[in-house]
Amino acid sequence: MPESPDSPAAVVTGSPGAAAVAAERARDPEPGVLAELVAEAVTAHPAVVRLDGGMFGAVATWLSGSRLIGVHVGGPGEPVEIGVVLNLDHPIPDTVAALRRSVAPLVGATPVDVIVSDVVVPGVALPGHTVFGAP
Repeated sequence: MPESPDSPAAVVTGSPGAAAVAAERARDPEPGVLAELVAEAVTAHPAVVRLDGGMFGAVATWLSGSRLIGVHVGGPGEPVEIGVVLNLDHPIPDTVAALRRSVAPLVGATPVDVIVSDVVVPGVALPGHTVFGAP
């Protein structure tokens, strides 16, 4: 008897149904899971210094017992918001476009708002700040 596509054996062995099952599970994750996936994709970009919640920390998603600062996944029809601090060694418009492209497969047709809350200039120290990339 053939395995059902969602059987554990199908997922483990990589049978043809495994990809469909994985895609189905990833299509509509819980908001917290989606926020974590988006955060991972965003922070992988070399121009992203860190995620940022904005002036009042409003760009955030509640997880079980904590908050993920810098990504807000709202309800259906609401855009996904991403707050970032960027390194200025990359052009800001290019970086914002790249971030939207990197999260598009995760959020589907949901709009993505990228908020650049601050920038860091490599090698330039401001009073009270650490020089990014300095030894």
